[in-house]
Amino acid sequence: MDTLFSMKDVFAILKKSSLWILSFAIGGVAIAIVAIYFFLTPLFSMNTQILVSQTSQNENAISQNAEVQANLQLVNTYRVLIKSPRVLSEVEKNMSEDYSVSELTKKIEVSTEQDSQVINITATDKNPDVAAEIANETAKAFQKVTPKVMKVDNINILAEAKPAADSTPVSPKPALIIIIGLLGGTLLGVLIAFMRNLLSNKFKEDKDVEKLGVPMLGSIGKLPIQKADYAKGRSKKHEK
Repeated sequence: MDTLFSMKDVFAILKKSSLWILSFAIGGVAIAIVAIYFFLTPLFSMNTQILVSQTSQNENAISQNAEVQANLQLVNTYRVLIKSPRVLSEVEKNMSEDYSVSELTKKIEVSTEQDSQVINITATDKNPDVAAEIANETAKAFQKVTPKVMKVDNINILAEAKPAADSTPVSPKPALIIIIGLLGGTLLGVLIAFMRNLLSNKFKEDKDVEKLGVPMLGSIGKLPIQKADYAKGRSKKHEK
């Protein structure tokens, strides 16, 4: 049988399988909702800001600018140092070893703004209070370890992480997951609708029979509804 679909065939299959496709779309949304509320754990992110300040109070504008540029170049080094075992082991000790160094590494992200001496330490956990504690302890440990490692004392904590009562989880994102479930269910329904049509062994057109090498003896067309009702009325009249 011919497995190629014309646009007319495509619309016909979609129309015929509309309820089938709709049921899969609703099923995809239902699965997404169940996953959100029963299987996915909400995660909260808390942020602490630290500032890499100038190392000296030099009134010379040229010298101050050179110091700022030097500090900017050191920011990338500081980013690596924050997630180093030297700093995170200090965090592990301050948090009573509730988390190992490897676990803390996965929970912490370090970012900076372009041409900025401000470093953001973001910690993520299922508990917003714990996330804030991790971020704050990391900043304190970094401030403590840096002078010993790099022989500088120019790290200042700008803002500590403070969880709010109405903290919103950063993941999962319910709207996005529901949309993915809807699209995924709809796509699956469409694919199955076309597969059912391809795997069907019914003869749909005269040319399907001709491909078997069997001559077409005749065909029975569909009786129009109006004529069928008229014939039914006449038969009742004759019975009377």
